[in-house]
Amino acid sequence: MRRQTVDERRTEILQTTCEVVIERGFAATRISDVANKLGGSTGLSHYHFDNKEMLLAEAFKFAARQDLERVAKRVAEASSAIAKLDRIFQLWAPEQDDYAWMLWIDSWGEALRNESMQEISQELDLQSKAQLEEIIRTGVTSKEFTCADPAGAAWRLSALADGLAIQMVAHSGTISRSGHRNHLRTAAIAELGLKATAFAPKPKR
Repeated sequence: MRRQTVDERRTEILQTTCEVVIERGFAATRISDVANKLGGSTGLSHYHFDNKEMLLAEAFKFAARQDLERVAKRVAEASSAIAKLDRIFQLWAPEQDDYAWMLWIDSWGEALRNESMQEISQELDLQSKAQLEEIIRTGVTSKEFTCADPAGAAWRLSALADGLAIQMVAHSGTISRSGHRNHLRTAAIAELGLKATAFAPKPKR
């Protein structure tokens, strides 16, 4: 069998750590839990990561960047700014057993105690908000949107999306995916000077 490279082994450790975190949460995850799932010793994780805090932070970064890349790719497929906006609203709504959202939400709590997680969590949160801000600025340039403060609008809309997502993930049944999207659409209409019918389905020709 081909021997794994250092990068491949590191990726395997990060993927396995994410699996353990989904089962146990960041706070309850131990390096020994990851080692047991990998079928190796704790020394392997210590070889690649200085400590548990760094391992957890890097595992979250690994998973979150994949999520951000997935969203960016799907948004890029939409042709107009308003279509991109509605696409990101759709992608931001958690699905059932949405492990990506579980990691995002748990990372915010872990960031209160883990300095490495705080730094990485903040960096990735800002990248997520930047995706939305770019869409808003594109819409302003194309005159699809009217907004004097794209950065502020992006913060407010993303904060609403996060708050609704927490309710959906933590309190099952409180808000549906369509409800999440409709709340964001309503807020976007007010923020971006859109008509009330802006998100209505276009009539078929």
